Amino acid sequence: MNANDEIIDNKIDDLYMVFIINNQKYALSSKYIIEIIEMLPITKVPFLPKYMKGIINLRSTIIPVMDARMRFDMDPIEYNERTCIIIIENNGDQIGLIVDAVNEVIHISPNQSMKMNSNKEEGKQNFIKGVSEINDEIQLILDCDSLVEIVEDINDGINE
Repeated sequence: MNANDEIIDNKIDDLYMVFIINNQKYALSSKYIIEIIEMLPITKVPFLPKYMKGIINLRSTIIPVMDARMRFDMDPIEYNERTCIIIIENNGDQIGLIVDAVNEVIHISPNQSMKMNSNKEEGKQNFIKGVSEINDEIQLILDCDSLVEIVEDINDGINE
């Protein structure tokens, strides 16, 4: 890898998709994002946690779908024309993340973000790995590993 390739890779790693949940901006590294789609019919699957809305069939691929509001312990709302599903992939697992609205793609360099301590309370997961402030707006940077951890359990259950 030459110096130019390394600079390009670093710039791509610094791109984040910003979306809104309950009027708060969240950021997720673009390297995890496959695509953004409009709401599709969701097939409910019994015995999943309440925040898991079910599964969708996206071009013959079955993808579990999670409501981000419910995953973050917020009250659900009626979906509207701005509600969408962000398809993310991490370690070979795909999941759809239902968000209130997608906002923008921004560049967050390491010096523009502050890491958060991962003090995990017993029984609670911490999905936030950092915070950034750009143009006087705060974005909570999500930890994709923690967010999609549930997918492994679901896939194991489906494939048994």
